[in-house]
Amino acid sequence: MSYAIFNEMEESQYYAKLSQIAKRKSVKALFKKMSDESKAHEMTLRRVFARLFPGEEPVKVDVLPVEVYPFYPKFESVGDYLTALEYCMESELFAKHTYELLSSVARDDEARRVARELTTIEQGHYEEIRRVYELLKAFESRHIVPSNLESGAYLLTDDGKARYFLLDFLDEPRSLLAIVRENPVKFRDLIGDCGRVLWSTKTDSENSIPPEMLPDMMNEISRFLRGCHSEDKQGVVFVQNLGYVMTQLGFKETLDFVLYIKDLAILYGGYLVVTAVPEAFEKKEWAILTSELELIS
Repeated sequence: MSYAIFNEMEESQYYAKLSQIAKRKSVKALFKKMSDESKAHEMTLRRVFARLFPGEEPVKVDVLPVEVYPFYPKFESVGDYLTALEYCMESELFAKHTYELLSSVARDDEARRVARELTTIEQGHYEEIRRVYELLKAFESRHIVPSNLESGAYLLTDDGKARYFLLDFLDEPRSLLAIVRENPVKFRDLIGDCGRVLWSTKTDSENSIPPEMLPDMMNEISRFLRGCHSEDKQGVVFVQNLGYVMTQLGFKETLDFVLYIKDLAILYGGYLVVTAVPEAFEKKEWAILTSELELIS
């Protein structure tokens, strides 16, 4: 338990330092998220420790933390970011395997349960880092610089990647109008206060819109993109989980909605960014989507 506590503490400090060094917004946000989560895990472990061993303090174990090594790259290029993220992924997997081993040999039920939870947490960290790695890898292989993308419509197949993409993409003079399926508070926690966020839901709540009413927003979206253009800004419309929209509207009406926004974006020098997974569409439908929207990652 002591080992796990100090490991999470060191991991939190490690990611906090990497966040301070990183200049790219997506990588900075990723490392800050990892740092905050590790700190929360440390506090959880300390509470468990206090319950199991009342009146005692965790003891510093003379073993190297599984996720902390002297690795602080300069982060001066995309290549440096990729190298750093590769290391972090390997580190998280090593930590996962370590906690798997600990859970298999622990004799205390509570310690075994905690080790299993940490195994799941480290797997989650790995997946989160991999999202950003794959996104930056796509940028590098296709020579894409998010800030230099031409006006048009773009597709990402992972909501997590899309959030990190928007972090690098949204900069002055760009304004966002987002229609999301996830909790809008969670979306803003990562993206920040960068524009208007609507929740596509059947729940009656503030700043929400039922998915079947999305076509009624066409005039509002047109005013948004036109208004941004008139103010020498670039409007960015983000639609999350197009597959969900299709289940409510049908493919034809969903496609009409998407193409309308795409054409407006081109007309007014703005952007449409969409997330969708291939499994939600028929093969022909997906082929149509990917012919109209440029796949980023």
